Amino acid sequence: MSIYTIYVPGHVDQSKIQPCLLDVHSTFVDIDLETFDVNAKLEEHGHFIVLDNDYFLVYEKEHPEGVKCDYKSRNLIMSHMAYGDPFKECLGSPLEEENGIWTCQLLPVLYFVFRPDAQALAPNDGTVSNTIAEFYDTVEEEDFEKFAETARTKESCVSHFFVVNRESDYHVVDTNNPSVNYKPDIFYKRSTISRLASKRTTIQDCIEEEKVYRRKPTNKQNSDFQLRDNEGILLNEHETFMLEIYKEYEGNSDEESDCEGDADFVEVFEYVPNYFKLHGSMGHGATFGFKVVDGITYLTYNDGYVCISMDEYSCGFMVSPEIPPKERRIQIHYAKDGNIILSEWGFNTSVHCEWVKCAYGDIFITRCKYPIEWEDTMKFVIERVQTSE
Repeated sequence: MSIYTIYVPGHVDQSKIQPCLLDVHSTFVDIDLETFDVNAKLEEHGHFIVLDNDYFLVYEKEHPEGVKCDYKSRNLIMSHMAYGDPFKECLGSPLEEENGIWTCQLLPVLYFVFRPDAQALAPNDGTVSNTIAEFYDTVEEEDFEKFAETARTKESCVSHFFVVNRESDYHVVDTNNPSVNYKPDIFYKRSTISRLASKRTTIQDCIEEEKVYRRKPTNKQNSDFQLRDNEGILLNEHETFMLEIYKEYEGNSDEESDCEGDADFVEVFEYVPNYFKLHGSMGHGATFGFKVVDGITYLTYNDGYVCISMDEYSCGFMVSPEIPPKERRIQIHYAKDGNIILSEWGFNTSVHCEWVKCAYGDIFITRCKYPIEWEDTMKFVIERVQTSE
C-alpha cells in the first residue's frame, strides 16, 4: 500500500529526477496541470507532492499554495510529512528556506539499495531519512567499483562515502577507493553513518576500531567459581536469592521522570511472560536459585534455567526447561568490588538496561562494541531470601 502520492506533470521528465528511498512507498500519477484540482486532491489525500524540473512542491492543508523544495532533500521532507507540517520549527526540522526553496543544509547520504528488499526499509525511519538513492535489481549488479563511479558523478550529496544495502547488510564504502569498505553492526548503523557523514570518523578508523575490539581477550571460565551473597557468605543449591541493582536517582535530569523525590532505590529482576526486566518494586522481585552441572554454574528460576534469548539485534533473558547450549549460556563474574556481572558466555558483553522509565527498564545484551566501550557495566548484588522456619 502506497503512503505518498506524487503527481508528475507532462512537461517533467521523470527519468531525470533523482530517486529517493521513499519512492518505493509512493504512487506516481501523470497529470495535466490545466485540469488539476489542488483542493480536491487535498481533500482526498491530506497532502501530496507535485514534481517540477528544478524543484518539487509540497501541498498540505496548511500550504494549499504549494511549497517549493530542493530535490536533494526530497526523502527527508517526505519523512517529515508523515508527522505533520515539515516546515514548522517546533518539529525540530533541519529545513531552511533559501531563495524561496526549502532545503536541508546537511548533505544527504547516497544509498545503493537492492530493489527486491527496498520495501523492507521502514518509511519515516530516522536512520535513512536524509538520503538519496539508486536501486539495483540483481545480486550480480552489486559492484562497489561501479557504484563508486556513479557516486562520483553525483552532486549535492555526501561525496566521500556511500552506503550499499541488501537485506539486513549495510556496507559503507569509500567513494575514491571502494576497496576500503566496512560493514557496521546493524544495531549501530545509524551512529556509524552519522559519524562518517559529519567527518567525525573515517571508514579506515572504523576498521581499526573493529580490529582492536576483536583482539580483546574473551572471558575465561573459573573452575573454582562459587556464588556468594552480598555479605560474602557462600550459597548452597537449596537457597534462593534476588539479583538487585542499586540505582541512583539523578534528580537534576531534564527528562520527565516518574520518580517521586530524589531518593535512591533498589531495582530487582521481574519476570513477565518469556523474558526478564528490571523494576523498582520495593525489593520484591524474582527469586533465583542455581545449579552446578559439570563445573558450570547456571542461574535457575522456577526449576528452569535462565539463559539468553537471541534475535538479530540484541539478546534478553528467558527461562528454558533444559540446560542451555553454550551459545545461549550466561556467564557469571565477580567484579573487584564484590558485585556480580552477567555476560554472554565467551564474549566481552555484559548486561545493559534501556530505562523506559525512572524505575523500569528492559534488560539486554549486545555484541556491539559501542555499549561495551562507552557504557558502564551493570553490577548486581545477590540478596539472600530469608525463609521463615
